[in-house]
Amino acid sequence: MYLLKEVLKLKMVFKKLFGKFKKEEVVEKKVTKRKPVKKKVAKKKTVKRKTIKTTKKKVKKSINSKYPNRFVKFYHLNKKRLNNERRSSYITKKKKGICVRCNDKSVKGIVFCKYHRQKQKGYNKIARSK
Repeated sequence: MYLLKEVLKLKMVFKKLFGKFKKEEVVEKKVTKRKPVKKKVAKKKTVKRKTIKTTKKKVKKSINSKYPNRFVKFYHLNKKRLNNERRSSYITKKKKGICVRCNDKSVKGIVFCKYHRQKQKGYNKIARSK
């Protein structure tokens, strides 16, 4: 601290002698630790490489193919089994008095519960109005 004051006084004397600078008030500076300076790391330049185009073998659809996609193909190949399953579940639910669309109790003489009966009436109105 003492050395710092002496250095500042010498500076003032030097300025007075040469007359180049105006008088400045001597301000005491607090000595603080400097933060470590991060070294700048040079970034590697990215070089664009020529990509080799690879041609994937596309699966050709056979000209005689009846089906536009695998789902339709599955349906048509398993149509008989799927329809039998659908019909059997419909009949068993109807006999037990369960709604066909959900598993709630159905209204007497109808295959739907109260909610689905109401929905079906709305669907029928729309369909019949067309």
